Amino acid sequence: MPPTAASDAGQPRRIWLILAGVGLAALLAAAAILLSYTIVPPPDNARVVVDEQRLTYASTPCVVYNKLDRELISNRTEINDPSKPLQLFSYAGEKTFGEVKADRKWTRDVTCDYVTGFDQIVTRWMRLTGYRTRWTDQGQWRW
Repeated sequence: MPPTAASDAGQPRRIWLILAGVGLAALLAAAAILLSYTIVPPPDNARVVVDEQRLTYASTPCVVYNKLDRELISNRTEINDPSKPLQLFSYAGEKTFGEVKADRKWTRDVTCDYVTGFDQIVTRWMRLTGYRTRWTDQGQWRW
């Protein structure tokens, strides 16, 4: 049976709908791939501040910006004066992330962990556009 004019009129429309659907699916797949992420933990040489009474640790930025369950800096009023070094309370000290990770008695400070004070979320898009890690090669925090 030969095609009629009415059946030929719907063919271009159907092709455009299929192409639009395929294009939308490809766009959604590309977005999903670019927004997929990995979580990068701190390097073993990153310095952390420990609370020896509570057996918790926190990143340096959390300590400096007071994003903790409890205060660890005794001279908080002098924190903006670069000539004055930070002084920790007697129950606080410094360790590396590798040391607290190896000794399983230590846990992350809950408040610091909640504000993503440790791990860095890195998307594929960030890797393509060039991202900077939160840590220097020497383990210093870059915040």
